Amino acid sequence: MKTCLFVLLFVTLCGGTPAEDEAAIRALEAKWDTANLHGDADALNSLFADSFLMTDSDGVVRQKSEVVAELKSGRIRYKAAKSDELRIVLHGDAAVVSGRWTGTYIHNGQTTNLRERFTNFYVRVNGQWRCVASHGSNLR
Repeated sequence: MKTCLFVLLFVTLCGGTPAEDEAAIRALEAKWDTANLHGDADALNSLFADSFLMTDSDGVVRQKSEVVAELKSGRIRYKAAKSDELRIVLHGDAAVVSGRWTGTYIHNGQTTNLRERFTNFYVRVNGQWRCVASHGSNLR
């Protein structure tokens, strides 16, 4: 019985298999798109580590609080948001995601259609994956 509890505790603390970790990261990427589409700032907040930084395709660096507040306030409203071509590289309790994002959003009254390549960096904290950094580059 003690052995079973130890194994369960070890798996819980150390994470799952690589396939499970990759599936979890893919689910978080989908959750991010869904949160943006529904203006769900709480869901977005739960995806990001407190130290989260986003570098936009125009070079502006924003903190978690700024990204979440912008969605919550309605200053940005997404009409379409889709991530695909995801490549996930796992490194223990860290993961790098490279992908393509296509979306349409209204920011301060101006509609933008955007296609970009992105890199997101996740870490596992207390058994939960959180995004700590994101960077996007426009596709032309």
